[in-house]
Order: sequence, then structure tokens, then C-alpha cells
Amino acid sequence: MRDNLNVKGMRDYYPELMAKLNHIFNVWRKTALAYGFEEYDGPILETLELYRLKSGDEIVKQLYNFTDKGGRELALRPELTPTLARMVSKVYNEIQKPIKWFSIPRCLRYEKPQKGRLREFFQFNIDIIGEKDELADAEVIAVAVDSLKNLGLTANDFIVKINNRDFVSSFFNRYNIDEKNIFKIYKIIDNARKVPQSVTDEAIRSLSLNSEQIDGVYKYLSIRSIDDDSFLNENSEGSNSLLRLFEMIGKMGLENYCIFDPTIVRGLDYYTGTVFEIYDRSEKMRAICGGGRYNRLLQEFLGKEVPACGFGMGDVVLGEILDSKGLLPPYSKSIDYFLARISDEELGIMLRVASALRRDGKRVEYVYRNQPVKKQMAKASKLGARYVLIFGPDEVRNGMVKLKDMETGEETLKELSEYVRD
Repeated sequence: MRDNLNVKGMRDYYPELMAKLNHIFNVWRKTALAYGFEEYDGPILETLELYRLKSGDEIVKQLYNFTDKGGRELALRPELTPTLARMVSKVYNEIQKPIKWFSIPRCLRYEKPQKGRLREFFQFNIDIIGEKDELADAEVIAVAVDSLKNLGLTANDFIVKINNRDFVSSFFNRYNIDEKNIFKIYKIIDNARKVPQSVTDEAIRSLSLNSEQIDGVYKYLSIRSIDDDSFLNENSEGSNSLLRLFEMIGKMGLENYCIFDPTIVRGLDYYTGTVFEIYDRSEKMRAICGGGRYNRLLQEFLGKEVPACGFGMGDVVLGEILDSKGLLPPYSKSIDYFLARISDEELGIMLRVASALRRDGKRVEYVYRNQPVKKQMAKASKLGARYVLIFGPDEVRNGMVKLKDMETGEETLKELSEYVRD
């Protein structure tokens, strides 16, 4: 058997994996609908230019892209956000605001496969467009939290780490740090929670900063709470927005799930306000979810800033966490009825019964080529059938069928008219 036919970083979706994914998808979808979000999707192929508009030429390295037979530069979608921007821009002036959409697309990224990251994955996307109030940010976070809670996770399992990009930029603006060093500082901040303190210290020392600027970096990293004096003394648009956001989070009863974390900065240009990431408490895995406010999302399409916020939650890390905690339902193929026949003389009435049961939403199976009843019963048992209907010539002749309860072993005669209705 040839083993080199699988594409690296891709999965084979056997029935067991699909059952687990469908469980996750069903919870995601049910949670989004409970908050009034509408489901949408877009094409798996987009123009390469669409992704360049959002992320620049660097994004090409992370894409599966090609030139089609018509000479068009296309790419397989690595995410749905650019598609969202393109689609919303077409209808923004016609539909009611805020726009509350969700999707669960299959995405592909040309990145190095590693633990918690594959090249092909599904992502739960939630977006609110056209609303600037912090309550929209809070609701986006609430959807993420409820999605995880509805999958069986608790406040002991995960934490939402929140910051605000306007707060970060306002804090460092007073130190007159040049743009090149600001970029490096943000990288240091982002890595601070992932590396030893000595590594952070060395990175800060390597920057061309004066003593006051270095003190500013350490002062920023020392903030532990929105109640700290260093935070409260900031009194900027970003800090005030964070205070209101946490007020909303408290009113929603989510305070046990959310904390302020100054090291959360996410994309440097994409996000414009609230930013957050969700981690399992052990933080041994990559982020479960990330998102925030991105008011420049539609600027390239509409020529103006439009308030927007949302998140993306991938299935890979989440699936590993749920699996490790035993929160994914065990896989077993089960059916409601297995239909067994003594001979092919009973095939016609058996098929009529099968059709009637399936119209009623029952899961039904039978053997295609007739076998001894003993073998048919063994197959019914392997399939996890709840009931077996046995069609014998004498019973059928008298308008009857034998019903066997596979749990109790009890057998009873039933009238065929209970199952076949013209």
C-alpha cells in the first residue's frame, strides 16, 4: 500500500472524526443562533488581490495560491474575514445594522504543521458590523465563552485574556519611541508570557531605548489589573473603553472567565480597540480563540471606517482540549431499526416498511443480499440496532411482523399496518 499519497497537514475525515466535529459544529451553531446571529458562507476560492488588500504581499507565503486557466491569480481561503468584508460592502447600505453574521468555513493555510495547527481546519467566525459600543465587544466575548461552556468546559478550564490596542498605543506614545522600536516592543510584549523573564530582559536591553523608555516598558508589563494605579492614571480612550467593557462583562456574569492581560496585542495593524485571546488554563496549547475590534475592516471597500468586532475559533486546538478532558461524545454507529427477512419473498414489504420508517426520521438498515437470519441478527447487533423487525412468510401472510427489542431480548408480534401507511 502506498503511504505517500496523503497531503501534509491535511486530515482524513473518517466517520469517528466527523461525528466529533459535527458535535462541535452543532454547539457552535446553536450558540450563535441563540444570540441572534445569521449564518453565511462564501466561496473557497477568492482572488489573491483580496488577501493582499487585508494583509499585504507577505500573506502570499501563507496561502495556497495559483494562476487559473484564464490567467487569474486565485487563492484558497485561509480565513473568511476578507470574504466577509467583500460581501458586506456590497449590501452595507441596504441591510439593517448592526450586521450579526456567523460562519463555520473550511480554511487552508500553507504553514508548518505542528501541535494544535494544521494546514486544513474549520473555524467558527462571529462578527458584529456597524456597532461601536463596548456592549458589542462584550457580546462577542460572551458568544465565545458560551460556546466553550456549552461544550462542557468551565472557568477552571479556560480563561479570556483581554486588552485594548488604543490603550497600548496611548501608553507608549508619551515616551516618544520611534516606530521601528515600537514594533519590536509589541513583539516583546506578545512573547513576554511565553518566555522566561531573562529572555524578556535581554530583548528589552537590545533595543535602542533611553532609561526612561526602558522604565516605561517595564511599567507597562507590570500592570496586572485594571484596578492598578498605572492603569487608572492612564485615563485614555483605550483605558476608558476597557473599563466599560469589563463593566459589561461583570453585568453578564462573565467575570470568572475574563481577565485583563497587557501582553495581549495581536495583529499590529488589523485591530483598533479591544483585543482578546482565549487559552486553556494550563496554557500548554496554542490559543483556542482570538479576536477583537477591527474598525478598518471595510475601509478598502467603502472608503471609510465602519465599527466591527468579532472572533475566530479553530477546531484543532479546541478538539484536542475537549478530547483530553473526555468531553467529546464516544463514537458508536447506532440505528433505530434493522430489518431482517427470511427469504426474498418478503423483500417487497420489507422495503415498504423501510421507506415508511425513514420518512418518520428513523435510521434503518438491512442486508442487500439475503443471508441466514442468524447472520442478519449478528449484523444488527454490530450496528447497535435498537430494534429488529423480522419478516417471516407466515407472519407477513397474516399481516404481521416480529419485533425484537435488542436491549431486553423481548419479541412481540406487530401488525404491519403500524409501519406501512398508504
